[in-house]
Amino acid sequence: MRVGFDVSKLFGPRDGVARYSASLLEALAELSEERSGGPSLLLYALDAEVDAGGWKTLLRGLPGNVRRGPGRWPRRRDLDLFHIPTFADPACFDGPVVFTIHDLTFLTHPRFHVPANRNQCLLATLRAVAQGATVIAVSEATAEEVRKWFVLRDDRLRVVYEAASAGFVALDGAELEAARRRLAERFGLDGPFVLSVGTLEPRKNIARLIEAYGGLGPDLRTRVPLALVGGGGWKRDAVFAGDWPDFVRRLGAVSEKDLIALYNVASVVAYPSLVEGFGLPVVEAMACGTPVLTSDRSSLVEVAGDAALCVDPSDVAAIRRGLDVLLRDPARRDRYRRAGLERAATFSWRRAAEEVVSIYGEIAGGPRTVGSR
Repeated sequence: MRVGFDVSKLFGPRDGVARYSASLLEALAELSEERSGGPSLLLYALDAEVDAGGWKTLLRGLPGNVRRGPGRWPRRRDLDLFHIPTFADPACFDGPVVFTIHDLTFLTHPRFHVPANRNQCLLATLRAVAQGATVIAVSEATAEEVRKWFVLRDDRLRVVYEAASAGFVALDGAELEAARRRLAERFGLDGPFVLSVGTLEPRKNIARLIEAYGGLGPDLRTRVPLALVGGGGWKRDAVFAGDWPDFVRRLGAVSEKDLIALYNVASVVAYPSLVEGFGLPVVEAMACGTPVLTSDRSSLVEVAGDAALCVDPSDVAAIRRGLDVLLRDPARRDRYRRAGLERAATFSWRRAAEEVVSIYGEIAGGPRTVGSR
């Protein structure tokens, strides 16, 4: 089975979709290498201009069953199906398509997007549905939104959960001490802190998080800073108006190694996002053994279960109370730490790859019916 896979996102900023694409590709490659008759993966960059050096760097860490696809665009004669893990236009391929939808916020919360992005996401999704693509939603919450907004056959919509990458684990002993030293040297974080991870854009709810943090007792604000990780996203100028408070440490985009260290050393991870398709930082933090405060809506409750403290993200007082409880109550933190480790273990890229390969097998070479139910 010859599977085309769009890797455009891997040649840009490592946002959530890029990390999804990289993790799924790696898991698919490992699974295919282990099993005779598994899919051969041919990579294409639909929305990126990539030179030979860029391709060489990408392919260097992948097994031999993963290669760069022939030509600039996928051709039907070269592939049995094509997987688009982002909102690229599926009209480039006239065969079976698998199309991952991470969220529908461009429809449900259009104010969080710029017009060009809304239009691109909508056009790509409409074409995927019209072509009879099999849609992978990354959560039941996202799948339910897809059902509300689009008409497609039940067998054309599947849910495959994301997971934390293999490196996101709880450190201890010498490794944990090394992580503490690394953060002190690189970021000046030499004591307890609260961590928030996500692209700086309005739907991540950073302004309310900062307002809530500002209402904590001065002993906490002074002793425990709020560290923000993430590059600028849509409408970044609207994330926070005015001067950033002294208790905020803006770290920008960081390497995966630094991110794992930050998760492990943080006292609490705060992720009170207004809406998410999955919420990968929640699972990453839990996999690293850090208690999580997150939102009580969209996919975040589904992903966190009872292993995180879930609050109303529109209520500043609720966010503040949650932070105060977690920061002042070691027993509560320990309970969420243990529950989070168990919860994170239920998500697996290996399992995700097995489910995706099963989907590939079902649709490759099969008849395609364009249209609705």
